[in-house]
Amino acid sequence: MSSASQWYLVRTKPGKEKWVRDQLALALPEVFLPLLKAKMPRWGRLAVSIAPLFPCYLFAKLDLSAHYFEVKYLPGVRGLVSAGNDPVAVPEEIISEIRRRGVDDIVEIADKAFDNGERVRVVLGPFRGFEAIFERYLSGAERVAILLSAVQAGGLRVVLPASALAKCS
Repeated sequence: MSSASQWYLVRTKPGKEKWVRDQLALALPEVFLPLLKAKMPRWGRLAVSIAPLFPCYLFAKLDLSAHYFEVKYLPGVRGLVSAGNDPVAVPEEIISEIRRRGVDDIVEIADKAFDNGERVRVVLGPFRGFEAIFERYLSGAERVAILLSAVQAGGLRVVLPASALAKCS
């Protein structure tokens, strides 16, 4: 391996990350495609899914003088992430940190904090202090729908950030 080899971020066509990884692995010393394992809603159920952590991107360790054109013009590759015309090297520490957070290059997202039907308490915002029934997550763990139980009409649906809730003790 040449001492001039550095990590670069390769931009791929959508859905071509694994194919490009496999092709580059035949010619380069190291190729890294971090994956994400998470439960995603699919047809009304949560299913485990493994997909690229950074869709349309992967990391490749290469010597630009030896492999630039081979990488840039590989089918499925859109190019190398660059500043102007110069590809930007990715610090080794970034690769190490992503690898540290996963097992076998797969980063896993922990299960969500609240279950459907669980009693929760609003701890932030204008509804602070209210108790509610957790209904569902709307977009990842960022937004949630709850039913406020303090409203006489049998429950008012409210959308809040998940960070505004705590489990009732």
